[in-house]
Amino acid sequence: MLPTLNAPVGGESNYTNKIAPVGMHLARIYQIIDLGTTEQTGQFGGKKRKVQILFELPLETAVFDPEKGEQPFYARNMYTLSMHEKSTLRKDVHSIEGKTLTEDEAKKYNVFSLIGRECMVNIIHKQSGEKTFANIQTITPLPKGMVCPPAVNPPLVFSTQQPDMEIFRKLPEFVQDKIKLSDEFIAYMNAEMTANYPANKPAPTPLPTFILDNSPISKSDFDWMQGDQEDPSKLPF
Repeated sequence: MLPTLNAPVGGESNYTNKIAPVGMHLARIYQIIDLGTTEQTGQFGGKKRKVQILFELPLETAVFDPEKGEQPFYARNMYTLSMHEKSTLRKDVHSIEGKTLTEDEAKKYNVFSLIGRECMVNIIHKQSGEKTFANIQTITPLPKGMVCPPAVNPPLVFSTQQPDMEIFRKLPEFVQDKIKLSDEFIAYMNAEMTANYPANKPAPTPLPTFILDNSPISKSDFDWMQGDQEDPSKLPF
């Protein structure tokens, strides 16, 4: 008897468009990615340093890739790297720490120290065109006596000022592209290039300028998972 080999019909994907459910969820911070300083567009444009924080929801699981079995949903927040008293980052740090930082504590606060921290996140769904996204509306401390299950995804932090290139290569390609455009990453790579080429040797050919392609993106350009513009095959978990 011949084995079965079914070909997928056009438009199908191995990954389902599943997003984290609405409501309050136990969460753990498992990724903190410093995206560096880049030019931002929109109403509040200009040069800003951004940081991406990913929250694992260990009690909410689904099968996104049959080869990997059940995995937890995740949610993420993008922050401007600012501990100003009115900044969103500082407000959420206060919620996770369960206290209000003094000005001196805020100045010295290491955002990477949030890795592995547990909290509660309130997820809402937001429609954008034909897509629905799971957004974090609020973050609150873990209630006293509540225990968060063990972590599923390994912790991961990345700094554009002290980049670990092994970690960099694990990041989704579109995240790498953002980092490559940052002032901090460019300065680091230029310093590395200068250090590796003595003064009596000709300088290497400069790196090419990154040109952003503004052409429309077709639906087939991405596989979708959890309502996010990420290629699941390149996610670091």
